[in-house]
Amino acid sequence: MTEASPQDALDILLARCQEARTPCGDGHLVWRIWGAPEQPAVVLLHGGFGAWNHWVRNIRALETNYRVIVPDLPGCGDSDDAPDRPDAKSLAEILSAGLDLVVPEKATFDLAGFSFGGLLAGPVAHHQTSRVRSLTIVGTPILGLTTTGPANALVPVPPHLAPDEAAPIYRGNLEKLMVHNPDSVDELAMTLHMQNMAKNRLRSRGIARRTIAADSLRGLTCRLNFVFGDKDPTLDPDLNGIRAAAAVIQPEAPFHVFRETGHWVQYEAADAFNTLLPNLLSASV
Repeated sequence: MTEASPQDALDILLARCQEARTPCGDGHLVWRIWGAPEQPAVVLLHGGFGAWNHWVRNIRALETNYRVIVPDLPGCGDSDDAPDRPDAKSLAEILSAGLDLVVPEKATFDLAGFSFGGLLAGPVAHHQTSRVRSLTIVGTPILGLTTTGPANALVPVPPHLAPDEAAPIYRGNLEKLMVHNPDSVDELAMTLHMQNMAKNRLRSRGIARRTIAADSLRGLTCRLNFVFGDKDPTLDPDLNGIRAAAAVIQPEAPFHVFRETGHWVQYEAADAFNTLLPNLLSASV
């Protein structure tokens, strides 16, 4: 039997989802939904320069027991652009308004945000304070995006470069920013990353550098969870500082660190992450 290609794997997953569209500027925000309507809902927000597929290795593990709801953020993937010059506040407002339409009224849900998605998750949770059961931060530099280290040494990909010429640059950037083990940059990672980069219009790094995510996590009444890789270059130079900040925000919040794992925790350590996340979510019930 011929092994499915990375694109086949993405297409098979997409074929099982339902799509919803909510307002976003002059267009629409695209949401993809897996799982039965009666199951508890979990909303997953992807990282910068990404799309729903940042969670490709987690959706199948979650959909058996959860209704998995994943938007493409404004200006990313198949979603249209946010109006004017977006910031964390305006992007969170678009997402929250969309959740009011996608998740049935008064229904509760868990929320998880990866990287830039975690930066937006705090403001979204404040909008949805009566409905969010828990908020899980995955790889988000809550004290601000570092301005030093390999995460800032990405190589620009010239526009209109042929895919076979662009691929080595994209691979190198993934190795610097997203993973610790270079072997984690497999063909699936390359396929979805090159597609995402071709579609992206949101300059999320500029927003991340202006916004301290920790501020938005203060005052939330829902349970917080924190998940990081110990080799995440966006946290350079001090993961311990982030742990200390998390303990101040919510002293009892679980703080999980995956060893020998980079920024893209839920992809590089997918099996362990897929075991951990349902345990964190069940603790919020």
